[in-house]
Amino acid sequence: MLVVILIGVLIFVNVIMAFSLGLAAKPHKNVILENTLPKEVLEKPEVKALTKKYRLRLWQIAGIFSLLNFTMFLTQYESFLMTLFWLLLLIPMGAFYGTEIFYIRQMAQLKAKKGWQLPVTPILVDTKLTQTKNRKMLGFKYLIPAFILSVVLALIMLKSQNDNAVILSISLVVGGLISAGLLYGVKRLPVSAPTKDETINRQYNDLTKHDWSVVAVGSAYGILVALAMPFFASQLSGLWAQITVWLLLILVVGFSFLLVAYLISLRKKQDALLSQVTEFRYQGEDQYWRFGVYINESDHRLLLPDRIGLNMTMNLGRPMGKIFMGAIVLLVVGVLFATLIPIYLMDFTKDPFQAALKEDELVLKAPFAATSEVKLADIQQVTLVDKLKSPVERTSGYGGEDYSTGYYMVADKKATLYLDNRSLPFLKITTKNRDYYFTFKEEQKTKQLYQKLVTKLQSYSKA
Repeated sequence: MLVVILIGVLIFVNVIMAFSLGLAAKPHKNVILENTLPKEVLEKPEVKALTKKYRLRLWQIAGIFSLLNFTMFLTQYESFLMTLFWLLLLIPMGAFYGTEIFYIRQMAQLKAKKGWQLPVTPILVDTKLTQTKNRKMLGFKYLIPAFILSVVLALIMLKSQNDNAVILSISLVVGGLISAGLLYGVKRLPVSAPTKDETINRQYNDLTKHDWSVVAVGSAYGILVALAMPFFASQLSGLWAQITVWLLLILVVGFSFLLVAYLISLRKKQDALLSQVTEFRYQGEDQYWRFGVYINESDHRLLLPDRIGLNMTMNLGRPMGKIFMGAIVLLVVGVLFATLIPIYLMDFTKDPFQAALKEDELVLKAPFAATSEVKLADIQQVTLVDKLKSPVERTSGYGGEDYSTGYYMVADKKATLYLDNRSLPFLKITTKNRDYYFTFKEEQKTKQLYQKLVTKLQSYSKA
C-alpha cells in the first residue's frame, strides 16, 4: 500500500510540474519563456514551433519518470524504497528546471537572430496611481478573525494533552505569519505600468492587488481549517474520525484546485486588459529572468508576481531572498536525512528497537523516536498480541510497510509504537492513559522480554 501511495504522489508531482512549467510557453504580457516579444510575432511559426517543442519535452520527462516510478515495486528494503522515492522526486525536478533554462536560452537566441529586440522604455511613474495603489486590496482586518480563531484553537490544543498539540500550535503560528507576510508583500508591490494607457494601468494594478490579497487572506483560513481538522479527528473515534480525515483530504485537494483556477482566471483577466492596447511597455526585465527566477540586486522588492501569473516569487538578488532560498534548501536536506537515517538504522542495524528493564521502570527506544519511560507501578497489564486492534491512526511518527514508530491512536486509545511489523507477536503494555507496543527484530527476544517483564511485575507487586 505504501508503494502505491508513493508512486501516486510522484506521478501527481510530475503532472503538476509539466503543466505549470508549460504555462511559460503561453504568451502572458507579451512574455514567452521569460522573453518579451513584440506583439506581432507572438504567433510566428518559429515561436510556436519552439514553444510546442518545449511543452513536448516537459511531458516526455513527466512520462519517462512516471514509468520509472514503478521500479519502486522491485525494492526489498524500506530504506531503499524511500531513497528511491527521494531520487525520483528530486531528479525530475532538476530535469524540469534544466529544460526550462535551456528553452529560455533557445527563445533568447531566436529573438536575437530574428531582430525582435524591443526598445527599453523608462519606468513610468504615475503619482496618482501610486498614492491609491492599494485601494482595491483586502486589508489586514480580514486576518483578525483568523488570528483570533488560531489563538483559541492553539489554547484548546495545548490543554487537550494531544500528542501533536505543540507541533500543531506552532504550525498555526507559522501559517498565520506566512499569510500575513504574503499580504504585506502584496501591499508593498509597486505600481505596475505595463502600458501607456493610465486607465488600463489602474485596472491592471487594482485587479492584481485585489486577487492576490484574496489569495493571502484565503490561505490564512485554509491553513486554519487544515490544521484544525486533524486535531478534532484525533479527538473523535471510529467512523467519525475516518470521515473527518477524508473530508480534510477532499478540502485540501479542492482548495488546491480552486487556488490554481483562481490564479489562471487572474492571468486571463490581465491578458484581456492588455489586449485592449497596441503597445506594451518593455523595461528590459528579461535579463533578470534568465534562469527562470528573478535575480536583480538593484530592485528593492523581495516579493513580486512571477511572469506566468500563478505565483509570488522571491527576488534572489536581495540578501533576504538568498537567505530564504538557503533555508528552503536546508529544510529539504534536513527532511531528507530525517526520513532516511531512521529507516536505514532500522533496516541494517541488529537491534534498532531497544528495551531496558530497570528497577522501577521500562525504557523503550527506537531510532529518531521519542523514548518512553514506563513506570512499573503504572502498568496494568502485559500481553502478547498478533495484531493491532482497529482503528489504527498515526498522529505523528513513522508508518511504513515494515516499521511503525511514534504516536498513534489504536482502538481509540493513545499508543506509542516501537514495531517491526514483520516480527510477531507484539508486546503490548497497558497503562491507564496510554498503551505501548514493542517488538525486537527477533521474535524470541520479544518473548523473552515479555517473560522478564511479567516476572518483574509479579515481584514488584509483592514488594
